[in-house]
This record gives sequence, structure tokens and C-alpha cells, in this order.
Amino acid sequence: PSEAFGEPYRIFDEGRFVARLPAPPFSFIDRVNRIEAEQYKMVAGGSIEAHYDVSPEAWYFEAERQPIMPYAVLIETALQTCGFLAAYIGSALTNPVDLAFRNLEGEAELLEPVYPDTGTLTTRVRLLRVAVSGGMIIQSYEFAVRNAARVVYQGQTTFGFFSRDALAQQVGIREARAYEPMEGRRFDYPRAAPFPDDRLRMIDRIECFAPDGGPHGLGFIEGQKQVDPKEWFFKAHFYQDPVWPGSLGLEAFLQVMKAAALQYWPDNESVRFLSCPGKKHRWRYRGQVIPTSKEVTVQAVITARDEATRTLTADGFLLVDGLIIYQMNDFTLQVDERT
Repeated sequence: PSEAFGEPYRIFDEGRFVARLPAPPFSFIDRVNRIEAEQYKMVAGGSIEAHYDVSPEAWYFEAERQPIMPYAVLIETALQTCGFLAAYIGSALTNPVDLAFRNLEGEAELLEPVYPDTGTLTTRVRLLRVAVSGGMIIQSYEFAVRNAARVVYQGQTTFGFFSRDALAQQVGIREARAYEPMEGRRFDYPRAAPFPDDRLRMIDRIECFAPDGGPHGLGFIEGQKQVDPKEWFFKAHFYQDPVWPGSLGLEAFLQVMKAAALQYWPDNESVRFLSCPGKKHRWRYRGQVIPTSKEVTVQAVITARDEATRTLTADGFLLVDGLIIYQMNDFTLQVDERT
């Protein structure tokens, strides 16, 4: 830490814990170009610009089995840049207690897919607000991710720094209620294209697909995954603080939507999925999946189904061992012919 952020961070080189950015293969910053903020001063207004070089041979294109960057990777390019700025302004130095760093919520819009030949992505982030209360630190950011020509992904997000004791008191989203089970089809999550391979496969089994179920009568789907403490992402995310990435929880939600989409519009491996195209979507996290967790359940309620464009819109929840910890709203998925 002191090599990255200077002498004040030497206390974290040995003994004390400090939040780290993800390790490979889940690291999506290559260079920090510019920081306009006073180092070690945790105030709003600072900004950062970082680069990520998209390689056509990147593992996630092969794992996704699609010629498009997975949503989880794109969101991480934005969120990891926020994390670097949070470290630069000395957030962890403000508390004598070791603090973990967690994303809490966000709203974003995906304007254009990222393809293997995109080249370099440039992420610009600005710190909007800082609040300190009860030993916790809450920070809000705005971000924009650009290719060489235009913005492809933009939004706002909120992070928190929490003590280990605070994280252990996992209460979930208190006001939320899981959807009641209903009659529907059960099947193993597909392993063949156009679905992802095991590196990105975040669902083991579909426990219920009701094509006309749910509160809107447009469809309901529920998937499950058994938590394996040896999964690669626990080692990568984070050093000394293993937790299932929230971005992969959103990926799990999109994966149950993919399973539903090909039930409505059966096709073959020639299709591609466009995740979150051109519509604002929101997420909220109030808990975490850790290596000692047992089972993740993902529920999606279809709120709109467009037969002409083969597009689904859904709201839903992610539960760990029966507790609702993630909420997703207005996520969209389009089934398109691969070109």
C-alpha cells in the first residue's frame, strides 16, 4: 500500500488491513492517467481518469461465449476506478479501525456495447458526496466510461467503508419480500452456447420458470447456485477479504433472464444477448455472499415483454441462505441475431 499511496499508508504494509482493488483475472484498471484531488483529504469534488485496455483475447469474451464484454466486467471498470480514488484521498486513514469497502447501490445506463476490438476504455469518476457517521463512511460518485469516440456507460453509485463487526450484522433489505414459489418448469442451467462457460456461469439450476407467472402475469424465473468457497472470484475479490463480487450477482440476475428469454424465443447458439441496452437500471446491496455462505437464490419478475424486439425487462432479488441482500430494478435483456 505504501508503494501505491505513500508513507501514510505504511501502517497497512504489515499488521493492519486495508481494502484492495480486485486481483487478476478480475482487475480492470491498467493505468491511472490523472487525479485532480488533494491526497489524504477526504472531501467531495475530486476526480480521476483511468484506462483499461480491452484485449480481443481477454478471458471473459471466451467465457461469455458472446462477442460483447459481459456486463459484470464493464461495471467493474467504473467501480474499480471509484475505489482507487477512495484510497488516494485517504479514506482508510480516517479511522483507527480496519475498514472494508463495499458498493451499496447505483443507477446506470449502458449506451453502447463494448466489443473485442474496442481498444482502450477511459473511465472518468468524480466524488460527489462524503458522509461520516457511527464509524462508517459513505461516498457517492458519478462515472462515465468512454471508448475512443463516445460514452458507452454512465451513472452514479454509492460506496461505504464498514468495520468487520458492522458487516457481520447482516440484516439484508428489510422492507423487501421474496416472491412466493409457484408452479413452473425446473431444469439445469444450460452449459452450451450462447450461455457462458463455467468461469462466468453464476447459476446452477433453474428451480422455477413460469412463462405467464409473477405479479404482472408476464413471467417469473428463479435460479439457484451452491456457493463453493474455492471459486476463483473469492481469491481475486478481495485480498484478505473474500466476498462474491456484487457485479457477479448482477450477472447472475442477467443469466436467469437469459434462460427465460430463450424459453420465450427459442433459438440456437447464433443469437447474442444485449444486456441493459439503452435504459436506466438500478441496483441495491445490503449484504454479502462470503465463502461460508451455502446457497444463492436469484428471482426475476418480468415487468415488460416486447415480442417485436425480443426484449425483457425485469425486477428481482438475490438471496443468500434465504435472506434478501440485493435488489435489482429495470434490468433489460434483448435477444438479437449475432452478426
